[in-house]
Amino acid sequence: MANNNRRQVFGRLGGAIVLVIGGLWAAGLTPLAAFGPAPDTKPSSAPQLKTLSAKAGRRITTITIETSDPVAYLTSRPDPLTLLLDLRDVEAASGARAALAAKGVVAGATVEDAKAPDGARVVRVRIALTQPASHQVRSKRNVIYVDLDSAFPLGSAGVSPNPAAGVMPGRFATSLEAVRGDAEPKGAVVTLTGNGELSVDSVTPLGDGTARVVLEFPNVRSKTPPDTFVGRGPVSVVHVTTTGAVPTTRVVIDLLRPASYRVVPPEDGGKDFKIYFEEDGPATAVAVAPPAMVATLDPIGSLLAAPRGAGIITRGVPQQQQQQGVPVPGAQGATQIGPTAQRFSGNPVTLDFQGADLRVVLRTFADISGLNIVIDQAVQGSVDVALHEVPWDQALDIILKDHKLGYSVDGTIVRIAPITVLADEETQRRKLSDEQALTGELQVLTRPLSYAKAVDLTPLLTRTALSPRGDVQIDTRTNTIIIRDLASRLQGAAQLIDSLDRPQPQVEIEARIVTTTRNFARELGVQWGFNGRVAQDLGNTTGLAFPNQGSITGRTGNVQGPVQGVITDHAGSVVNLGIPTASSAIGLALGSVNGSVNLDIQLSALESSGNGRILSTPRVTTQNNVPAEITQGVQIPIQTVSNNTITVSFRDAALKLNVTPQITASNTVILNVALENSTPDFSRAINGIPPIDTQRALTSLLVNDGQTTVIGGIYVSQQQATNDHTPGVYKIPLLGWLFRRETVRDQSRELLIFITPRVIKM
Repeated sequence: MANNNRRQVFGRLGGAIVLVIGGLWAAGLTPLAAFGPAPDTKPSSAPQLKTLSAKAGRRITTITIETSDPVAYLTSRPDPLTLLLDLRDVEAASGARAALAAKGVVAGATVEDAKAPDGARVVRVRIALTQPASHQVRSKRNVIYVDLDSAFPLGSAGVSPNPAAGVMPGRFATSLEAVRGDAEPKGAVVTLTGNGELSVDSVTPLGDGTARVVLEFPNVRSKTPPDTFVGRGPVSVVHVTTTGAVPTTRVVIDLLRPASYRVVPPEDGGKDFKIYFEEDGPATAVAVAPPAMVATLDPIGSLLAAPRGAGIITRGVPQQQQQQGVPVPGAQGATQIGPTAQRFSGNPVTLDFQGADLRVVLRTFADISGLNIVIDQAVQGSVDVALHEVPWDQALDIILKDHKLGYSVDGTIVRIAPITVLADEETQRRKLSDEQALTGELQVLTRPLSYAKAVDLTPLLTRTALSPRGDVQIDTRTNTIIIRDLASRLQGAAQLIDSLDRPQPQVEIEARIVTTTRNFARELGVQWGFNGRVAQDLGNTTGLAFPNQGSITGRTGNVQGPVQGVITDHAGSVVNLGIPTASSAIGLALGSVNGSVNLDIQLSALESSGNGRILSTPRVTTQNNVPAEITQGVQIPIQTVSNNTITVSFRDAALKLNVTPQITASNTVILNVALENSTPDFSRAINGIPPIDTQRALTSLLVNDGQTTVIGGIYVSQQQATNDHTPGVYKIPLLGWLFRRETVRDQSRELLIFITPRVIKM
């Protein structure tokens, strides 16, 4: 339990530490001496632990540890009544080894010599407590403060409230009720509201390339949404999660850009826990309500602990944001290479090097920052820079970029190496991880399929779910799929099969083909004949020797004048403009007694009209994305002769519907339709083979479930007027109708095709 509360904090140089090479030149020091000892000089003495003291307040007991220089420290809680603070590479002065007397919740404190896991020497301050109390470590320059709060005994998960210490159950929050973000003049504030006082266990600025602040509240559950969008100042989104059997609520505040922040816990009896984010550039004085904490997110924020404390805190960190194509430290053991937006907040330094050894310069930055730096053997070269008053972390990034170097973070150690070396290590690490993932015993999964076909799922499973060691076999008789692979891959394959082996919805497609016709015809005609004779037998000769007799008659008909000397009174046709298929006719015949003159007139007329309607309704049902076809009609034999060989082939003259439906997520249906309505016309047959009257539609369309739509239509209209007449005389008023025939025809035909899809729920 104590190990879960362990956190590592590196002290950072105060804002007053500014290295100015020009001033050092005036003091007679070389630039190399200003940043660290030369390779052949004796290293400076280690920092000293000078004093150890304690001060007890009404609620908070503070232990003050003073060192000669800023140092790195590590805190841990082996048990609720013991707090260890290890100072790395520090020597204890003789006066600082005296035991600290009891004060407040502190039963005592001693100074011991110990070793870190990597063998480095540390001075350990062992603090014994009289009762469980939460702790907070903050530093300011070369002074480390340890605040022990008896009112918050939940610093270690599982510690219950202590009634003897005046902390009664119900005072502290057990649930996070609300998360709210508000704008502030210089940034934003995030307010966390609990059902009591919220007690924070840790506040961590993460510098993994995305600026964020992480807070953990032990013994607290969350009733808030997992994500709360703020969009105020530098604050983007607040994420809340609760984990563990003993609940711990983790609040992650994602920022749009790096910013300074301060944490203000609730006052006595209050329920609002506030985190203020500010984007001010120059030095500012910020009043913080105790026990507030202040930190800054920067490119190396995961390794540097920002000053934290109560009262008045003055900060003067240059805020510059540039695009740098250098690695950004991420999580422990991570390596990042590529362009990223960085915010530099290191103390300003002035550098002036000409031909200096690259490795020596990089060691200089270890002295400036207090970081643990390891330089790869492949790092070689010289440095020529002239930088004035720039943040030291920006200067380091520029030098690394200029020499194509990157760095990786492993715990508390920063390793500098060529980018190619880091990239190759990452490739090898990933390859090793992949190979380790492929180790293990192969297991077999047998799954009979109900709806999908095993042969269809095999390629998909091989490409998406199986490892290179896996294989798939199928049993077509029972439609069973057999998979052999690692246990971890079989689980994913089973989930994929469950999602794919489901019944497909069916679609009923109904088409309606409507053909309408309209015919109108009107014909008016006349047919009349005339004959006349002058002859002795009639007693009406001309009185001339020549011509003594004669006749006049029509010549358009079959009866034309006297035949073989036979006298006839039939009138030959003069105007033959009658209607052969007339539905109505009237005739008039006139003649003389002796038959010398005959007149025969026939009037005929025809008028017809008709309307027709043909409805064809093919209907078919099929599964989603499965083509379907329905046909009804006849096949017409066609006989051909070639090389004395008679061949008979058949051609469809039928009503045919071909369709493939696709059901979309929005309850619509995409249809690929091929519709044909063909009928034989035996009235125009040639050698007994009729032509085929075809109506066809090929289309793709989107239709709502149950909706009817028109996919096509053809409208044909034919009008015809005919006038037959005898030239010239047909223009005589009133009598002109005796010399002409009029015909009027009007035909129209319309084709409409409707289609309706209906999804059948299974």
